[in-house]
Amino acid sequence: MKYIVLRNLGISDRIIRFVLFDLCLGANLTGVELPQHIATVIFILSLLLLITCIVGYSPVYTIMGWNTRDVKSKVV
Repeated sequence: MKYIVLRNLGISDRIIRFVLFDLCLGANLTGVELPQHIATVIFILSLLLLITCIVGYSPVYTIMGWNTRDVKSKVV
């Protein structure tokens, strides 16, 4: 059985997500004074940014119909 991985994030979008992940995680780890519930939400958001950055797929982009990846069609 063949599984097709859909990717809808371009390289620039993935770089931006990685930088945002780094900033969010850095804010949590460096001791920035935040209420516990806000720090937890920011930590979960940073993990979601990392996962979408690594996988190259964003479910929100699929729902909205967006695609920032350059897809070059090949004629076989």
